[in-house]
Amino acid sequence: MAGVLERSYIEICGFERESVLRFRQITLNLAGRLGTVCLTFSIYASACLLFSRCTSGDTVQFVEQSLDTNLLNNAVRLRIPNCLLLPGGVCIQETLNNIIILIVTSQSVHRLVLPHPTRMYRSDLVTELQMQSIFTDIGKLNLNEPAHSYVLPFAQGTQTTAPSTSAGWISHQGEALFALASPSGAITVVTLPAHDQDGTVSILELKQSSMMQRLAGWMPTAIRGDQSIPDLAISLAVHQLEDDTFIFALCQDHKLRMWSLKHQMCLLVTDMLEYMPAGRGEVKASPALAHKLRLFFSSSIGLCLAIYLAVPKRSQFCVLQLVASENNRYSLDHISTLFTTQETLVDFVLTATDIWAVWLDNDNQTVVKYISFEHNTTGMWNQVFVQPSPEEEVHVGEDQDPREMYLEVLFSPLRFTASAIIKALQIYKRDTERYSDLSWEELKKEVTVTVENELQGSVTEYEFCQEDYRLLQVEFWSKFYACCLQYQDVLSTPLALHISPATAMVCVLKKGFVSFLLPCFAIDHLYLSSDDYLISEEETPIAEEMSRDVLQLVQCLRMVNESLPEDMGLSVYFGLSLSYKIVTVFTYFMCYLSLFRNADLQHLSVLELSDSTTPTSRRSVLNPQTVVELFYQNVARKAIMSQIFSQQDVEGNQTMLHWSQMISSVLTLLCQFLWPSNPSFLFPECLMLNCQYTQLQEYVRLVGPWCQVNVGSYRFVLGHCYLASGEGQKALQCFQEAAAEVDKEEFLMKLTGSVEEAATTTAPRLLYYNKVLRLLEDIGLPELVIHLATLAISEAANDERIQAALWTRIFKHHLDLGHNSQAYEALTQNPDSSRQLDCLRQLVVVLCERAQLRDLVQFSFVNLHDEVVSIIESRARAVDLMTHNYYELLYAFHINRHNYRKAGTVMFEYGMRLGREVRTLRGLQKQVNCYLAALSCLRLVHPDYAWIVQPSSGAAYERPGTSPKRNYDGEFAANPVSQQIDILELKDLEKEYVLARSRLTLAQQDPPSAAIAGGASSQEMVALLVQTGLFDTALTLCQTFNLSLTPVFEGLTFKCIKLQYKGDREQTEVWNWLAANQLPTVITTKESSATDEAWRLLAHYLEKYPSQNAQYHRCVLNKLLSHGVPVPDWLLNAYKEVDAAALLRLYLNYDQLESAAELVLEYVDALLGKGHQYFGIERPLSATASLVWLPYTSIDQLLRNLSESQINEKNLKDKLSEYHRLVDQSSRHRLMAR
Repeated sequence: MAGVLERSYIEICGFERESVLRFRQITLNLAGRLGTVCLTFSIYASACLLFSRCTSGDTVQFVEQSLDTNLLNNAVRLRIPNCLLLPGGVCIQETLNNIIILIVTSQSVHRLVLPHPTRMYRSDLVTELQMQSIFTDIGKLNLNEPAHSYVLPFAQGTQTTAPSTSAGWISHQGEALFALASPSGAITVVTLPAHDQDGTVSILELKQSSMMQRLAGWMPTAIRGDQSIPDLAISLAVHQLEDDTFIFALCQDHKLRMWSLKHQMCLLVTDMLEYMPAGRGEVKASPALAHKLRLFFSSSIGLCLAIYLAVPKRSQFCVLQLVASENNRYSLDHISTLFTTQETLVDFVLTATDIWAVWLDNDNQTVVKYISFEHNTTGMWNQVFVQPSPEEEVHVGEDQDPREMYLEVLFSPLRFTASAIIKALQIYKRDTERYSDLSWEELKKEVTVTVENELQGSVTEYEFCQEDYRLLQVEFWSKFYACCLQYQDVLSTPLALHISPATAMVCVLKKGFVSFLLPCFAIDHLYLSSDDYLISEEETPIAEEMSRDVLQLVQCLRMVNESLPEDMGLSVYFGLSLSYKIVTVFTYFMCYLSLFRNADLQHLSVLELSDSTTPTSRRSVLNPQTVVELFYQNVARKAIMSQIFSQQDVEGNQTMLHWSQMISSVLTLLCQFLWPSNPSFLFPECLMLNCQYTQLQEYVRLVGPWCQVNVGSYRFVLGHCYLASGEGQKALQCFQEAAAEVDKEEFLMKLTGSVEEAATTTAPRLLYYNKVLRLLEDIGLPELVIHLATLAISEAANDERIQAALWTRIFKHHLDLGHNSQAYEALTQNPDSSRQLDCLRQLVVVLCERAQLRDLVQFSFVNLHDEVVSIIESRARAVDLMTHNYYELLYAFHINRHNYRKAGTVMFEYGMRLGREVRTLRGLQKQVNCYLAALSCLRLVHPDYAWIVQPSSGAAYERPGTSPKRNYDGEFAANPVSQQIDILELKDLEKEYVLARSRLTLAQQDPPSAAIAGGASSQEMVALLVQTGLFDTALTLCQTFNLSLTPVFEGLTFKCIKLQYKGDREQTEVWNWLAANQLPTVITTKESSATDEAWRLLAHYLEKYPSQNAQYHRCVLNKLLSHGVPVPDWLLNAYKEVDAAALLRLYLNYDQLESAAELVLEYVDALLGKGHQYFGIERPLSATASLVWLPYTSIDQLLRNLSESQINEKNLKDKLSEYHRLVDQSSRHRLMAR
């Protein structure tokens, strides 16, 4: 069947759901400016793909992809300004150590030598998820060096005088050769020496025409007219054969010329029009412009050429084979001529047997086909099912969300590339923002936000009905979808076709991605093929030998069919279908049976029947046989032989048994073992151990009504059968009925271990219950375990140990089932205190992990209150404070029981630990809340009991489970006899709360200080608060801890001094700390600066917090004078009224002599009655007034200093003299009045 079409291929797109490639830009500065398209493929190493594409006339992109791993730095964009990249001008070749890229432009040739991946990683097998590309170090290459680039001496500056096509290759000696088709019809060959050798560049020209023709060829069209050059090559191909290189040129005159590079002469000229069946004259009159040439060489068929003759409506492929004669003459043998109805050929590839081609049809859709040029007699091309374009419209149902439907289509696999979506997004948003770093999910979110924003921006009405809004959604999403569809069509345009010689993998290079062609399965081939292809296969002629064989086969089938009755044929037909179903079901059943049996063996291991043979997967179990054979091979044979030999030993008979005697004895004993009334119970036990539950259940049903032996054992094995079939309640009923016979039957006694434990005081029935409970637990039936354990408790009324174990079981399974109340009841019923404590600890931990704290708090815990508290306290002190809430649970536990003092103790301890261990803003917030809760609890207690006991600072918690401490001699360290105890009253808690609140305020104002503030004392906190500007908080803290306010006033004074000098340059920071304090009433009559507000705050504090002898005024004045800052008048007036003498001493201390003298003058005038109210003097000097005084020591010191300085002291002395005169006068009058 030579004419039957081969299997079709299907296209698989290779684009990834990732962001677009990021190209590195490399520029080679030459001259010239033209434009074209050049494309190159290469597949090398292990599933590595390297391709190039020309994006504009002077730019070419190189991308390396791997099918095995992710490549880094794998995209490069090379730009050669003002140069034309010629068709066929990019060639990628692989050597043993390098990947060499050859580039041909209209003015230069270039060679890029890159490392081979196998040399980069020293292995052909790369297992890393990511590895570097061969382009990683391309930036280190100097592409302008002579080893990499060469400028052509005959370079032209216009497109009409540039070479029409080119080719490049690497010679056997490592030289880089470039062939350029010159406009004169000649072929120029440029040879670069090997990249690792020194040498010169050579140029030679292959030509046949005269000198005048060559000159005319290089002339512009305007000079020589519109005459075309007949032998101008439009497609070049090169092949190296032995020591010569052949250059094949397909020219405008429809002729194929073969040049020898070694002999520099044309060896062969063939007119391709000879292979056209008709219309040669019409075609010959017009020059060839779109003909293409491809070569293929193999050692078996030699060198083959495929020429595509681009003739409107009559395009064809000619496959020729190069033949060499003995006298070194060459000719071409015609192999095949293949016609095609497609018009626009993009690219084609020749292989050993096929021609692969890619076209664009009239709808600009990609068409890929291949054909065998050797054996195809019908001329039918084989189909390649290309990836269809996305639907032009998305159907959105009435009950579907338009956004979800469009997103599903846009981001479904193999529909749209990330590049298409990103370009559509840029156009839709009408901006130039780049989205190259967005992941697939981030891109999806960006698309959703963009379309929704556009939709919301277009809405002008506030109210929409649901249908109108849905139509508006469809409109905007369809608009964006149309943009994506347009760009996806552009990116899907095919550019080149490539087939790997090593792997025969077919690749299609498109503008935006690479796709691969894979063979279809037979069913896909039939499903995807069109009706035309199926009809053509039916009409395909069949070879004579095969037709004769088919005819004989049909005759044989007809004879068989005539010999069979009609009903038999139908029965066979339906029987085959039924047999297929039976085999499928049986296979499934065998798998299920194997899994089920393994599970049963695991359950049987709980019974621990050690006297019986261990159940394993034997041949006898799997092969078809009776249960009697199974019993005999696994159990009875051993028991029978043992009994026969033991009987011989008792009788003392050492003679060998005859066969008749042996077989008689064996049959007799086997029948005894099989008899249901046999006390041994070996037969049912064997069936149970070998998981023969169906046969065992039927056996018990038959013997149960009349057999009165082993009644309990039969009920037990029947219960086991019910368990295997999933009938738990029936199994439990059988187990309960079997419990009454435990101490009477051998099988049940062996099952429970009563024979070995006969010396123990445990009742056999309790041991039996324990075995059954373990069996039910292993199968996973907690409800049945609880029911049976409750029943067993009534049997163990006098055994507290068994009762404790049963109550523990009940508690465990209730807790696992989420029955918290029943679990608590089982806990309270447990008679063993240690087990009860273990259950209590488990209950607390599990309920805390499940966040079922309400149940835990509301349980009464009668006689277990202290244990619960101890468990929760130990858990609280052992786990992380910020991830678990055991302290809060304990607090709620005490509050629920109205034990407020305990609750306060818990919260205070919680707060203390937070202060030591969690010194963050969140930790400080929790600490404040804890102290506040502790205060609230103590305020609910009677004042006489409003105190708590807290271990002193440095005392460690005694956690359960910690190792005992030892001294240097290795002995246990003695515990301290007594431990210091601190009694904390309500006022102490209030202090701690105020301190914690101050820390939190500081951390909120200055977050970096949270770590320092967490462990600061009250004095340290005052300094930190003053430094930050939190003066209100600092004053409150000082008053709470009875600390001096002097540091606060000194700190505020220093900030005022800084503002006085710096001005209001740091307005934001100053206003921030001013806003954190309670400023006095704002003056609205004039604009107030930050400096003014700071001074007003200081004055407000001095007025609000009076001191004895005005010590705060004194410290403020001292600070101001020490920094040389003029004292505000309001401060001087306030202090003069309180202590003028102290002010004088301050002036003297800081050498303020003029101010001191002026103060003395004013003070003397006040004593004499002039302005006495400003100095706090009630009555001035007189005979009837109270005594007055002057600070004579300070005045004398002032006078001495004035005498030593340049300041005039006369006024002061005169004023003192007047004062002394009036004092003397007043004194005399008083004496006289007496």
